[in-house]
Amino acid sequence: MNQLLSLGTTKIHLPSIIGNLPHILKTTTFRSTPGRHSRLASTSGRTRMPKRPASSLEAGEGPGRADAQNKRKRSSKSSFQETATPAGDTSTTRGRAAVGMSLPSPVAVTPWTSSEISSELPPLPKILDPELEEVAFTHPGFGLVQNYERLEWLGDAYIELIASSLIFQTFRREPSGRCSQLREILTRNTTLAQYFRRYNMHLRARLPVELVNAAEMGRGRSSDKDRLKTQGDMFEAFVAAVVISDPQYGLNDIACWLKALWGHTIRDKILENERFLSDTQPSNIKPGYLAPGSGDLNAKDKLRAIVGAKGVTIRYEDIHGDCKHSELGLPLFTVGAYLDGWGEMNKLLGTGTALQKKEAGHKAAIMALGNKKLMKTYEAKKAAFQEALHNDAETAEWGIGRG
Repeated sequence: MNQLLSLGTTKIHLPSIIGNLPHILKTTTFRSTPGRHSRLASTSGRTRMPKRPASSLEAGEGPGRADAQNKRKRSSKSSFQETATPAGDTSTTRGRAAVGMSLPSPVAVTPWTSSEISSELPPLPKILDPELEEVAFTHPGFGLVQNYERLEWLGDAYIELIASSLIFQTFRREPSGRCSQLREILTRNTTLAQYFRRYNMHLRARLPVELVNAAEMGRGRSSDKDRLKTQGDMFEAFVAAVVISDPQYGLNDIACWLKALWGHTIRDKILENERFLSDTQPSNIKPGYLAPGSGDLNAKDKLRAIVGAKGVTIRYEDIHGDCKHSELGLPLFTVGAYLDGWGEMNKLLGTGTALQKKEAGHKAAIMALGNKKLMKTYEAKKAAFQEALHNDAETAEWGIGRG
């Protein structure tokens, strides 16, 4: 896949899914029927759009309004063009331009920061093609040939890619399993359906009667889909429709919008991640506690540098419990940091709870480091111990030299 990753920096260039996964486009064909929805046609061809500099497409910035008005020459016509072809003629003519869907330009995605998160809902992006908008909000059971299912399929891919890119950039120390759990929180139907309702998208939905009259959320069914899943699917279709209707700026608009929307949803996790990264930076450790050659110390290393010494042991052991994650329903692990030394035995310094034992251990160390009074006590004991060792060494050296 032709994508630009800039690890350790602030940007990751988000590729165009359609451009880099040709097999997606090969199967993405909208049927054309007479009438108001007849303008959706084959999308097997590709049309290259002029590239914009990545610096002008950073998520969170987006194009300026004045610049957008001058540069966006948007047509009210459908983003899908139809070519008249004789019945039964599937051949192509050499030199004739392929007709299809324009490719969206790449987007530069920047990490979440808590300072950028607003308590207000970000403005809803617009679908520039009215006919495509109707399709995005039309349920398969409504009775029309064109419905949201194919757009939902494409929108799901965009949503997963954007979420993965943001998580990859922001949560740089998290293992892939934890990143997948975060992505599940952002992309599951319950989350997307909540966004759907908060933006009153249900007022634009065209649903079959039995689904409209459903008494409770998630209980009414139309075919094999309940109301909750339908709202999540329509949200995904909306995302695809925004991108398709504006090949030049649609992907950037969606990436900026989802970043702001998701940032509000996982704000606590973003703050926790920032605290974790801050706590594991060597600049927060006093120079006297840095071991020779040590650079990027984590919380466990900090604790060992402050408390540890010859004959002193810090252990990390499981604390049995039956807790589960409130959102994911997955089991949580609790780990305790124990000290053996400095006149203590099996002394509990701190505890941590997380979806993974390693993360729980780090949280236990962070909790121990947060007990400043206790840390000062052990610092004093360690300093006295080291001074005694130094004095003993000098005494031995003095005695040997005198003898």
